[in-house]
Amino acid sequence: MKKLIWLTLLAFASCNSNKTTSAETLEEVSFEVKNPLVSVLKVERKTFKDFFKAQGSVVSKKMTYVKPEINGAIEKIHITEGEYVEKGQALFTIATDLFNAQIAEINEQISFAEYVFNKQKIMFEDGVTTEIQLKEAESGLNRAKKAKNTLLTQIEKSKVIAPFSGYIEEVLVKSGEIVSPMNYLCLLINTSDFYAVADVSENLLSDISETKPLSVYFPSLDLNIENLSVSRVGKVINAINRTVKIECKLPKNNGLIPNLMVELNINHYTKDSAICLPSRLILKNSKGETYLKIVDDNNSVVIKNIVLGRNYQSEVEILSGVDEGVLIVDEGRSTVLEGQEVEVISSK
Repeated sequence: MKKLIWLTLLAFASCNSNKTTSAETLEEVSFEVKNPLVSVLKVERKTFKDFFKAQGSVVSKKMTYVKPEINGAIEKIHITEGEYVEKGQALFTIATDLFNAQIAEINEQISFAEYVFNKQKIMFEDGVTTEIQLKEAESGLNRAKKAKNTLLTQIEKSKVIAPFSGYIEEVLVKSGEIVSPMNYLCLLINTSDFYAVADVSENLLSDISETKPLSVYFPSLDLNIENLSVSRVGKVINAINRTVKIECKLPKNNGLIPNLMVELNINHYTKDSAICLPSRLILKNSKGETYLKIVDDNNSVVIKNIVLGRNYQSEVEILSGVDEGVLIVDEGRSTVLEGQEVEVISSK
């Protein structure tokens, strides 16, 4: 709509101080006032997803402190920190001098026990001795043999081997140091079995289940891994902070290390064919009611009250109030009024 405004200007000119006005000049000026310019966004249906974030850390399922199974002095260290070792590879050797001495003594006992048993057997067959005496000799021989087998087993355990393949993160003992099954010898880590672990509020328990899609972000690495899923949901709620533990199996990545901070973005709500709009378009009146400014077929601004659903980042789900195909005022929304005619300069 265009309006013409006519202005009349009167100009008075004076020739000198003792003269009256010699002429009047009438000047007409006209200018054109245009409708406000706005851009609009067309409402379309699309899939709306809502995520919640949980802070956690990287955990290795194969990270352990290796301990010896016997007492003794460290005779040899076969590894260095940072070295990759295979499952079953020898890590440490514990001195077996004491066991070897005991084996020599046991061998003598076995020889004597065999001699006694053989003598008792001959005497029993000749009817000189009793069956009880024969059984006692046999029992003494068996005890000696079992004692030797026990010592041989202990000697076998003098080799401390890797329980699984991985990297030696830290060696905690020195050669010659006396150790026992209570001592840690080294820290072994497998980097191919990592999980992202986080604690989430029990209020979200109904929204979480195994196979729920999620993405994992590593702030320190500026790395985001998508298309992952929840691999395990804990079965116990922490009584202190009312949280439950969730886990996500991570793909193999050489940059990941245990205890690295992670951010889990878990998709707990998805709605197909939803109406969702940028949050910047949502307006609110003095009563707290939310509304949109739309442009009708006559290029006039119309106020539409709306009901909001969930929101994620800069997107808001609209439950009711607008339909697909409606034009929402974007740029210029704060300056136009209801009923005002506007000119649309762009549409998104």
